[in-house]
Amino acid sequence: MNLTQFLNAIKRQKPLICIQGDIFLTPADHIVFAVNYPSKDGKWNNTGGFAGDVVARGWTNLPEIKFEKGQTISKKIFGKTYHAIAVHSNEEYGWDEAPDLIQLCLDKLPVNSTSVMAIVLIGGGKAGEKYVASIKNVEGISRTYKTVVLYVKEVEHYKYLLAAGYVSAVVDVPRTFKLRDDYFLTEERTATSA
Repeated sequence: MNLTQFLNAIKRQKPLICIQGDIFLTPADHIVFAVNYPSKDGKWNNTGGFAGDVVARGWTNLPEIKFEKGQTISKKIFGKTYHAIAVHSNEEYGWDEAPDLIQLCLDKLPVNSTSVMAIVLIGGGKAGEKYVASIKNVEGISRTYKTVVLYVKEVEHYKYLLAAGYVSAVVDVPRTFKLRDDYFLTEERTATSA
């Protein structure tokens, strides 16, 4: 996929903002990562890669969950909400639907569009390499209407994405204004509006 095709696929919106670094250090309250759903022979394994890191951080029953294609499950761990999105199976052609499933899952996560979600480079690990995940996964992330910041740990992947124009570099997660229901219900605001 060349840059023009990529820009057309994401409807020429701004490039996805990207941080080179460890996603576990993000100030964002939400962290999104991929898990696999069962292959045609019914096998799945969510013990390695980033999912394995999340297991080690406290989501101990994650490997036991048999995800369905496109399913999302969230869990709060030490003040952050981790969102597992089932977007691929580990088999030949098991990553083909990943870009569309990534967008679908991100769009349906119970996270307000003004909250920032940090997401790992889906397909950037060993499983993605083995089963030929593509740059189209970044396209799927870019198409969501949610506020997403891509975290890329590997310097080589980061440099490639930046040089190709698929992402734009930032140093920190952008601040967003979060609307709160109780903002308009305080006594002071009610008294001044009356």
